[in-house]
Amino acid sequence: MTPWAHSTSIDRGLFKAMLTERGILAMIIASQAVAFIYTLASGKDFWLSLGLVSLFTHANAFVTLSLIALVLRFSKPLSFKSELGLVLVFFQSVCIVTSVLVQYSPFTPVEPVDWPFVINNNAICGFVVILLLHFMAIYIDNLNTIAHAANAELEALQARIRPHFLHNALNTLAELCHESPNDAEEAALTMAKLMQVAFARNKTHSLEQEISLTKGYLTIEKYRFEHRLMVVWSINNVNLNVKVPALILQPLVENAVVHGIEPMREGGVINIEVGFVNSMLTLKVDNPFNAGSKSRSGQGIALENITRRLLIYYGEKATLKTSQKSGRFVLTVMLPLGALNEISGSR
Repeated sequence: MTPWAHSTSIDRGLFKAMLTERGILAMIIASQAVAFIYTLASGKDFWLSLGLVSLFTHANAFVTLSLIALVLRFSKPLSFKSELGLVLVFFQSVCIVTSVLVQYSPFTPVEPVDWPFVINNNAICGFVVILLLHFMAIYIDNLNTIAHAANAELEALQARIRPHFLHNALNTLAELCHESPNDAEEAALTMAKLMQVAFARNKTHSLEQEISLTKGYLTIEKYRFEHRLMVVWSINNVNLNVKVPALILQPLVENAVVHGIEPMREGGVINIEVGFVNSMLTLKVDNPFNAGSKSRSGQGIALENITRRLLIYYGEKATLKTSQKSGRFVLTVMLPLGALNEISGSR
């Protein structure tokens, strides 16, 4: 079964795929292969003919890619069938125009126009383009399969971390109901607002929303720990509109509360830094740490979860590092700007 004729998963993906590094490389290889085969079949001076035919095929390919880029930039999203039709029309049209123009070049002046030559070039171009589109469709289907698998894994990871977050917040409310009913009511209202963000369907949101979510969580924990929990924020020259994965900073802070503040009778200070370092968005959380103290079990999910989500969203470009120094535990997440992968349903 031909994937480009029946697949719906690659809708609106052909133009983008053809303008990727792999798509452009495939176009160059296909163009050069056509030039090589055509030159061998012609029986003329091999190297001169190969040079001229290569120039012709590559010019066709890059003019067509330029037209595709213009359509992608200035038009509304198109269906896959529309993109397929435009690609075929662009290739054939460019081939006809260049086949006519090349006959008026200083290299091979021909008058009148040799139409059999034009038709022959167009037939070869059409055949090669159909083969190229077939393999591009297979490639796009593979990309979509990977994207769907990543999306399913993200859903599972989000499903794990959200109840984990809710469990800790409810524990805080349960304790407040006994100790301070008034504070429990205010904390419940804060938590309700917090849940709207934490349980939203979006897998990404702005850095500003993530910071707001984290501050809301800390507000709830402040009711429970009171003077034992102190937080120092440092947000330096940051674009708060930049997109980040949802629940990327809050779990780091939650980890600091659970492992750094809760086990220590005197509490401590959590430092949260948000800034840019070498074109990377840096999220840094450090908290007091006592290796001999005991904290609640089952909290290691946060770091494992974040590490896996970073790999899905950024590949190897993002990092999560931990360090211990002078009784402090430091978590640092570095996110490359503009490298957030578009996962289905993440908008």
